Amino acid sequence: MSNLTETEIFAKMAECLRLAAEDCDELAVNYFRGPVYERFRAQLGFIEGCCQQASAHREDTRWLPIGRLMAECHKKAGGWLRGYKIDGEWVKPGQGELNQNFVELAKHLRSLLKVVEELQTKATGKAGMILPETPRPFLREDRPHRVVLPNEFTQAPSGLFIPASAA
Repeated sequence: MSNLTETEIFAKMAECLRLAAEDCDELAVNYFRGPVYERFRAQLGFIEGCCQQASAHREDTRWLPIGRLMAECHKKAGGWLRGYKIDGEWVKPGQGELNQNFVELAKHLRSLLKVVEELQTKATGKAGMILPETPRPFLREDRPHRVVLPNEFTQAPSGLFIPASAA
């Protein structure tokens, strides 16, 4: 674990979200900016790392999906620079055209900054670790659970499965 404090982790995350949104604004109009894209990628990597550190520092796994979202943004943004589909046709971006994908991503990164600040300051109402929600077993609520036993077993009133030869 690093020697960073929570304040430093969240300050870096907020700064990187702001800078990544600004880089998206620039990439939306100027595709051939390699240094801007490299800086954008670095900011997304910093955000992902900050989310991992926040999760470890606070013992709260709610930060991890935000980090995974940044990795997905990185993948999608690279594809948008190489080209994108409009109405099923592959379009290569042209210099000076506005790429709506980056405009939307910048808007989402700015809204994510508000979500991060809320998640940072909002009371959890829990003591101890905050683990991810686990999905319920795939049982349908409208049908009762059905137990299917092999022919050579019976079920005792206690619920224990007993071989038919022992019953």
